[in-house]
Amino acid sequence: MGAKLQRKSIAVLGGQGLGDNLLEMVLLENGRQAGLQITMFCSRLCELRSWFPQHSIAPTLQPEERGQHLADFQMILFPKAPGPETDKVIVKNWVNYGPLYRKKTNRAEDMVSISGQIFNIAKPTLCNGIRPPAFLHHRRYQQRICIHPTSAERSKNWLPQRFLALAERLQDKGFEPVFIMSAAEQADWHVIINDRFPLHGFAGVDQCAAFVYESGFFIGNDSGGGHLASCLDIPVLSIHGRKGKARVWQPGWGQVEVVTPLVNVIGGTLRQHLWKYFLSVAAVEQGFERLRNRVHISASNL
Repeated sequence: MGAKLQRKSIAVLGGQGLGDNLLEMVLLENGRQAGLQITMFCSRLCELRSWFPQHSIAPTLQPEERGQHLADFQMILFPKAPGPETDKVIVKNWVNYGPLYRKKTNRAEDMVSISGQIFNIAKPTLCNGIRPPAFLHHRRYQQRICIHPTSAERSKNWLPQRFLALAERLQDKGFEPVFIMSAAEQADWHVIINDRFPLHGFAGVDQCAAFVYESGFFIGNDSGGGHLASCLDIPVLSIHGRKGKARVWQPGWGQVEVVTPLVNVIGGTLRQHLWKYFLSVAAVEQGFERLRNRVHISASNL
């Protein structure tokens, strides 16, 4: 790493989470700007292929498929070492960039730094190259707040009834809270919301992205949805269980406000289950007001 790269064919193997994938696209955008040919292998991002028209995105490769599809790539990027079953030709071109992550640095900033090191770029960009379709209008519905109360891990989720209480407070202030999630999660939340607020379940990431892009704000747990809203330049209120993890994993683009409990619960398993009880509705509402004020100040300075 660090040597001058010629025009090469490079593969990036996407991680499992949407947030990881959107961060990994920073690698593709920096490589593209450096004149390199890069392909992202990630089925989740195939749903957003039209949002990345300048990039090559292909379905995720299973370990047994890598030998067939990766043999012709001159560099293969992944944040872990190859498994013992990996073909020797692929191992030779494999770059494990995981050791380049820093402990207390935001992951988006890390991807910028890693791009500079791998591609020998003096001034790498934070952009991941996402380009919303032209027929959509950024923040068209400025009073609409997308509330995303789910994530891939239940331990990351704030309490459902507190999300509802927050939505009621925001509605009283004239905002339009809307709960969003995947179509698979929608059935469970019909009972919880009980028609008190609109509930949208999206079949694909592209449908969710279009809805979020035209909304005024996004509030959600530590999840891919926050990263999606962030890279679309939608102001994000991000709810996390502890400050240290939030520093690394909070969304890294645009206007972002983070809320965490004042009490730092000690102990891994205990903390995972109890942190949400120490984060009040009032504290999250105050976080949203800070975000709202920051957006207002930013707009008035334009």
